[in-house]
Amino acid sequence: MNPQRIVLLVTAVLLLAGCGSAPAKADYNAADVMFLQMMLPLHAQGLELTGLAKERAVNPAVRDVAEELDSVQRKESETMTGWLTAWGQPTAMNADPGAHEHHGGLHQTSPAEIAALKSAPDTEFDTTFLNLMTGHLHNSVELTKTELDGGGNARAKELATTIRESRSKEISRLLGLVG
Repeated sequence: MNPQRIVLLVTAVLLLAGCGSAPAKADYNAADVMFLQMMLPLHAQGLELTGLAKERAVNPAVRDVAEELDSVQRKESETMTGWLTAWGQPTAMNADPGAHEHHGGLHQTSPAEIAALKSAPDTEFDTTFLNLMTGHLHNSVELTKTELDGGGNARAKELATTIRESRSKEISRLLGLVG
């Protein structure tokens, strides 16, 4: 038997056995992709907010929260980007807001709210940040529902559960700092 036929035969056997580069069955679905694609820009906004707080917060406890949230969201963003890339899916979602109406719309902080935080006087920055970040984290919790209800990838569902639980705790923590 010639070497080319041997290579083809071995390749065919490996593909049939599920050992090839093409997975026999995808371990994700459209809900997983949508969740990650929508969570990434939400995290990007969160990083913008925490970046401002790390620079401008007066209360050290507010700076500490911002540092912690910044670190967690950076790690989660790397993970989500890695999964989408490995799945051969784009990391950016469809930018048309109408494309997201069937699942509750985009869960994002408005540009006007971010602009208000940027221009907040130093004496009002901490309270403005805490209120805005509380709403922002609530958006994250809401977005996890789409994954937990319709996702198929175990790792993505686990991430959604982690985000839901950790952001809920952070919301309580932020509310305590506002009070």
